[in-house]
Amino acid sequence: MKQWFVRTIAVVTLALAPLAVFAQSALTAADAASFLGTWTITLDTPQGAFEQTLTLKDANGKVTGELNSAMQPGPTAIDDISKSGDNLVLKFQGAFQGQAFDASITMTPDGQNKAAVSFDVMNGQFVMQGSGVKK
Repeated sequence: MKQWFVRTIAVVTLALAPLAVFAQSALTAADAASFLGTWTITLDTPQGAFEQTLTLKDANGKVTGELNSAMQPGPTAIDDISKSGDNLVLKFQGAFQGQAFDASITMTPDGQNKAAVSFDVMNGQFVMQGSGVKK
């Protein structure tokens, strides 16, 4: 069982490996104004806390994102950013051993400059919960 958890964390880590294209979302910066900026995202995992930095920017009126962590060599571009009610939903594709998979982060406002965070790998096959704090 422990090997499964370690392998799952490895998959999530590799999912955050840099992607070649930094695409722009259709979500306007005005619609996501409260989310723009740099966030520290801390996820609860079976091996303990996993911290990442999420940066959301206004790029010519559209929202763009990058995800970084100490466990990855470079930023991961977030190429699909939308809103569902008050929640911000960030979708991107990762890869592990040559196999692509989908991942998403849902941020739910939880006070000023804070959010509850859900990190979903492969449409619910592995989900981690956590929190985000805007720097």
